[in-house]
Amino acid sequence: MASISDCVVLYVEDDDSAAFLFQLALLDVETTPQLFRVTHGEEATAFLSQTGSYREAPRPNLVLLDLNLPGKSGFDILAEIKAAPQLRDIPVVVFSASTLPYDRERSLQIGADDYLLKGMDYETFVRAVEAVCKKLGQ
Repeated sequence: MASISDCVVLYVEDDDSAAFLFQLALLDVETTPQLFRVTHGEEATAFLSQTGSYREAPRPNLVLLDLNLPGKSGFDILAEIKAAPQLRDIPVVVFSASTLPYDRERSLQIGADDYLLKGMDYETFVRAVEAVCKKLGQ
């Protein structure tokens, strides 16, 4: 794979504060992938299928996916990605505040490559970003 700065990350996150912390953490770990953010499931589907206003969207090297979204849930989006032959090879990391074992197990069963907890403190975000960047470097 090319350098991390050449990688495209689609971040599916409806919470502005979580998205802001993620961007700060990227700066802290001095990593700059091309980051695209959508805030609900329908936007994620349009971005990935390059439809509507996302016709020119690049193909992501990684999808970072929140589970609790307006409209389609993260589980629905994950299932769509893993069912689509043209998308199923894109790694998906679920990035959720949910500590429920069921959510983690279901995500991994559907096909998530990893399940990271957001946490409520900044250091947790930095560790999660480091894990995401490690995935991009594979």
